[in-house]
Amino acid sequence: MQVSFRKFKRPTLSPLVQVEVTATPMKTQTFDLSVPVSRLMIVTWTVFGVIEIAGGYFSTLRGDGVFGGVQFAFGLIFLLFVALTERVHRYVVTFHDAHLEIDGSLYRKRTIPWETISEVQVQLMKVEIGLKEGKRVKWRFNLSYVDNQIVKPQIIETLNEFAAAKGIPVRDSRS
Repeated sequence: MQVSFRKFKRPTLSPLVQVEVTATPMKTQTFDLSVPVSRLMIVTWTVFGVIEIAGGYFSTLRGDGVFGGVQFAFGLIFLLFVALTERVHRYVVTFHDAHLEIDGSLYRKRTIPWETISEVQVQLMKVEIGLKEGKRVKWRFNLSYVDNQIVKPQIIETLNEFAAAKGIPVRDSRS
């Protein structure tokens, strides 16, 4: 009895066919939690500012320089407040594929790359983000009742999705 073994060639992919497995980028999601400012309030403060500046100008023409200077300064303060009020009440959270961006009021903009995050802990009224360098970033939910009931779960769900895609552990300690 004679036994023969045949060698089988394994099929190989032609050079034209290449299979590449890449992580698909996640869609950027933005949550705008800014407090809306009344247009009537903006217009009223603008009118007060213009009236104060005009009153200060005419007071200095009359010869009352100190009172005119004070009026002019108050007018500028009104107009400055009008210019900055939209930015002061701004609160935007954006989830990008490369980083998490928390844009608070005037100067409180924080960009945290996903690679630097070691863990995320969700608490009742805040989220603590643990960085690999040992620091902790606290992100408080200062939301209205409606935003806290409707928008906050969407934010936490999105945070969980992005963290899971990046392999970041999320601890939920809400109870």
